[in-house]
Amino acid sequence: MLRKKMKKQLIFSLLILPSFILKAQQNDTALIRINKVATVHKYQFVHAFEGNEDTCLLEHKKFNNLSAITFHRTDMRCNGWNNSEERFFSYVNGQLGALEIRRDNLPYAKSYFKYDDANDPIQIITHYSEMNDTLVSKNEFFRNSKNKLDSTIARRRNNSGKQTLIKNVYRYDRKKNLVQEYTTDETGAPLSMVSYERMTDGKMKSRAITVYGQNPSFKQIYYEYDQNSRVLSTVDSQNRKQLFFYKRNGLLNNVYTYNGNGALEVEFLFNYTYHE
Repeated sequence: MLRKKMKKQLIFSLLILPSFILKAQQNDTALIRINKVATVHKYQFVHAFEGNEDTCLLEHKKFNNLSAITFHRTDMRCNGWNNSEERFFSYVNGQLGALEIRRDNLPYAKSYFKYDDANDPIQIITHYSEMNDTLVSKNEFFRNSKNKLDSTIARRRNNSGKQTLIKNVYRYDRKKNLVQEYTTDETGAPLSMVSYERMTDGKMKSRAITVYGQNPSFKQIYYEYDQNSRVLSTVDSQNRKQLFFYKRNGLLNNVYTYNGNGALEVEFLFNYTYHE
């Protein structure tokens, strides 16, 4: 399961540099599969706006009968920006074959994926419509003596011949839990590092995200769990807190988000439809 999760994260990190936005307010893919979820509508209600009575559809996701995501729309107008993004996923023999991205209803990028016998994405070809440029990423995967993913290298080339190299290194603890992801460029200069502090049972206690370069940043997120091992709350290094509430089937019902002063700012609400 860890290898599949890491592979999925890697596919998208090869398309764009990681944004490291907190993703805790998303359902686990296993719950999507178990509950045969067909669609997820994620609404945003801003409590900070006094007198506000309206919700805004922030995200819309669709899943096929195999629980693979086929569509994802994000409407940033909910956050005051006049733009939106749509992602269309298509599959070949159970593997992601193509990903099309549209921004503000206009073509932005389309990627095609090629896999090796181990189902690793060894090549990703992305064409950017606006720039009329094509980025080819050829990827190598390296594993340790226990066949766990040790590192990856992505060699990228665009139309003008410009080449870049991105290297990811993964480290584990004695219980084989992922504890660090480290990303560098072709010179070996660090781009980002994500460190995971684990509890004795392997659950994540905290997650620290460091971004290097011209706009460096650091963020640490701490996790608490309920008696069912579900995330109960998170708090970050800026004292911003989230509380999580679940439906009887285990899927998220709503999430409260508090600012650093402890005031309730935003609530996320989830609605679902299911495959029969």
